[in-house]
Amino acid sequence: MKTIKRLAVLALVFVLVLPVFAGGSKEKATTEDGRPIITMWAPINPNITQVAQSFDQTAYWQELMERTGVQIEFEHASSSNDSVLTENFNILIASGDYPDIIQYKWIDYPGGPAAAIADGVIIPLNDVFEQYCPNITAFLESHPDIAKMISTDDGTYYCFPFLRGTSYENNNLLFSEGWVWRKDLLDKAGLDVPETPEELYEALVAFKEMGIQIPLSIRRDHISRVLAPGFDSFGDSIQSFYVVDGVVHNGYVEENRKEYLKFANKLYEEGLLDNDYLSVDKNKLAVNVLNGLCGAAYAPGGSGIGTWLPAMRQSDPSVELVSARPISPEKGRLSMFAKMSDIYSNTGSSSAITTSCKDIETVARFLDFSYSEEGILLDNFGIEGETYEMVDGYPKYTDKIVPTSDDGLTSEGYTISQALSMYTRTYATGGYIQDPRYLEQYYSLPELQEAINLWAQTDYGKYIYPPASTTAEEASELASIMNSINTYVDEMESRFITGISDIDAEWDGYVEQLKNFGIERAIEIKQEAYDRYMSK
Repeated sequence: MKTIKRLAVLALVFVLVLPVFAGGSKEKATTEDGRPIITMWAPINPNITQVAQSFDQTAYWQELMERTGVQIEFEHASSSNDSVLTENFNILIASGDYPDIIQYKWIDYPGGPAAAIADGVIIPLNDVFEQYCPNITAFLESHPDIAKMISTDDGTYYCFPFLRGTSYENNNLLFSEGWVWRKDLLDKAGLDVPETPEELYEALVAFKEMGIQIPLSIRRDHISRVLAPGFDSFGDSIQSFYVVDGVVHNGYVEENRKEYLKFANKLYEEGLLDNDYLSVDKNKLAVNVLNGLCGAAYAPGGSGIGTWLPAMRQSDPSVELVSARPISPEKGRLSMFAKMSDIYSNTGSSSAITTSCKDIETVARFLDFSYSEEGILLDNFGIEGETYEMVDGYPKYTDKIVPTSDDGLTSEGYTISQALSMYTRTYATGGYIQDPRYLEQYYSLPELQEAINLWAQTDYGKYIYPPASTTAEEASELASIMNSINTYVDEMESRFITGISDIDAEWDGYVEQLKNFGIERAIEIKQEAYDRYMSK
């Protein structure tokens, strides 16, 4: 890969910025040419490892270091498996030997971010922001809702956050998967794209009658995302808690959850839902779709529609795939729930400064750069004149990012995911703000652009439980309760759907067992944490 040329316009910037970054403790490490050395522990996404074994081998990180006048030494952990990543993080914390920066989902730290500070792992950032970070300070002042998300109950900031946009309103960055329908089959049956459970049932029956082997193909871990919103039951597997008018609920014990499970069982018993759904994984789902075995599925965007549609049209140009918004109990009403990411808490790792850092000013100013206008453009679009051009104020990717050939590769032979990994921060997370204009171009197929708009049509943003922190004691109790509950729910909901257990006969006993496990106490804990969060 050719070396990224330094833009001439940066020459003056370096004269101004470098002295600022060079300040700090006499104990700081520097390169031979005097640049401060920053150490960073960070997860590395499999998309990135297709083009580089370390961040510093990518053009983006090379450019970021050049613009900020620092040298970063990375230590990576794989992010392909959450349990492995957590294990590696725990080993790092237990060692007591920390780098300057750790990228992690700090909301998941045992006892929450306040415990990470109390344990002497990371430092509070209020004074750091005020003294050295004008960009994130201005951003938080204009986004007080996000300021709540990244602070403890007493208002202590603890990280430079990774954010999927800045609002729940009209934010397509929060949605990455949803309904996919064979529109050519719907047209053959004379049906519109279903919006309600009743219309969904009618379409699946029509598919079965026309000889479709698997009318609806779903992965086990996706089934509630697909069907539950039609009954105003939560469809986001990330959490079962939600908020209505300030009151925290858990959907597991509510009557509409029973109605969803009865509907799923009906589809299963009538052969409308894939009877092998318990064993369907990503690869099996793709096989079902690509071989024309199913009429409807639940799938991601880029690796779903973006991959399937071109392949299917090669063998059958008449194939049409369309998406749909989440089903709702009433036609024309947005669903109360859907699969949706949070702006902050569950979306990726954020950057915190550790107690081992000897040059806090340099590290803070480096991290603050990504919240500047220049930093946001670099993080999301790369280098102007190379990977994007400004067209009427819109950063438009060049052929270094967007494939222009029939083989789906960029001018340098990358897929679009590989190109984004090489030239932007898209798959690296850490502390930065995603720009929705990146996604508009990543989803270049018209069908993908339509899909992301449809999947986002839900009211879940009004009910989503915020990233409220629990105390260490609360976190331990909550984890104990919810581990038992989640294991039991996973087993019993599968039994209800497949008919092994009679839901009408066993529902009351099932709910009673959830209460015995402590679900009411779990709701109390989440309510107390929510109330503290809202009072900040």
